[in-house]
Amino acid sequence: MARSVRRCSLILSLCIALTLILPYVPAGAAAQVKFTDVDPTRDAWAYNSIYAMAQKGVLTGYEDGRFRPEQPVSKAEWTVMVARLFDKYRPNLNAAGTLRVPGYADVSRLHWAYKEITDMYDYSFPIGTYWLNWRGDLTFRPDAALTRLQLAQMLYGFFDNRLMDRRMSESDVCSVMQSFKDIPMQIYTDTDDYDDARKGDGRYTSNGGYSDDYGRVFVTLFMSKGADDCRFGTDEFSNMQATALTSLHANGIMTAKDLGYFRPLDKVTRAEAVTILERIYNYLRLNGWVNDYTTVDLSATLNGGGSGVPSGSGAGSGPSGGTGGWPAGSPGTGSSPVLNPGDADGATNFTVRDYFDENGTITKDLMKDGEIVTAVDIGDNKFLTINLKSKEKVDLHVLINGQVGFLKQEELPITLPVDGVQQVWLRTQLRDPKPNKVGDFTATLSVALSKEEPVKTKPSSKQPATKK
Repeated sequence: MARSVRRCSLILSLCIALTLILPYVPAGAAAQVKFTDVDPTRDAWAYNSIYAMAQKGVLTGYEDGRFRPEQPVSKAEWTVMVARLFDKYRPNLNAAGTLRVPGYADVSRLHWAYKEITDMYDYSFPIGTYWLNWRGDLTFRPDAALTRLQLAQMLYGFFDNRLMDRRMSESDVCSVMQSFKDIPMQIYTDTDDYDDARKGDGRYTSNGGYSDDYGRVFVTLFMSKGADDCRFGTDEFSNMQATALTSLHANGIMTAKDLGYFRPLDKVTRAEAVTILERIYNYLRLNGWVNDYTTVDLSATLNGGGSGVPSGSGAGSGPSGGTGGWPAGSPGTGSSPVLNPGDADGATNFTVRDYFDENGTITKDLMKDGEIVTAVDIGDNKFLTINLKSKEKVDLHVLINGQVGFLKQEELPITLPVDGVQQVWLRTQLRDPKPNKVGDFTATLSVALSKEEPVKTKPSSKQPATKK
């Protein structure tokens, strides 16, 4: 399916880097920092992430006491924050032979981020990271403002590719790409047409490298043999870009908002960069990999781990929310209960594999195709209504800010207050999943978001039960 390519100019922001990210300070000193322009209500979605990072010395602010959360982050700033948080992760420093990058023409030894940049990026970072200039010199462009698309492309190469979800088939990747309304894609049935497309739009430079034009979103190309067939072709750029975008979206690290808009050309703000870093940290932690890359115990600063999930941006666990788990004011309680985030039976396996249609509905045969595992992007909404219908009894695990709640089907529909929460993760569980049982195991999960509290049609004072 063809989509138009949205083009706009990329404004490069020249930053005074030494005032944006000051030299490393001890955690004890950082814990005392207060930013005058970080508001616990307006910035609730990033509040806890910012202060968690500040407490660990991953970031500081300006000398005037401001953090400037809405200011674009540069590639150098991003790299320094990564290096501070993941203090054991130095791919290029430990690289050998042809994998090692010798240096960059535009990053001298006097550059404030020289060590972090040269220690970090080896040649395993294929797109979005470095380019050859017209003289054939390798360049990094350290002071360029990162776009969301460029950061997603860079993340393809981070952490030994562990952020990439290898469980997704090529067909799955194609399906998720089709859900993005502002990432153009094209499916070809003819290999010659496919080859002409990948060679003719400037994604490759004359010297064989990838384009450094980040004012463009290059079309992601797929091949097809007919109806219901969609797979990768020979264009490495398309394959890597599609894998990065869909994996980061599925794992809750960088997600599409507003009914499928990824906003690829938007600049990554400093607040967004911090929350993305926290999600990466938590994703690696939940998969048992974080100790491979850092000695920093970030969870100790997050209200007892209140945002320790892939969707954890700190929303709801700062001053404007509860103490972790369900937001303050959840149904049937005036405060947030302490829920157990580490239950058995796979309840905390929330890697997204199902996606809502335009009506906010997912229908699936749970016995044949597995449980529904999905996430809801909250945006600026304040209430989330959840319903689940099926002939067989199906219950629901709900993950908010690192805490797992359990809802029996009889408690649904239910409306949860989600003001300040960024994502809510949902996972079904058949109550009686006997393999030889005969029945209709089709379940329909539906959600609705609203800025005003919906009129209650089913009175209920039940609070999602804490799992024991």
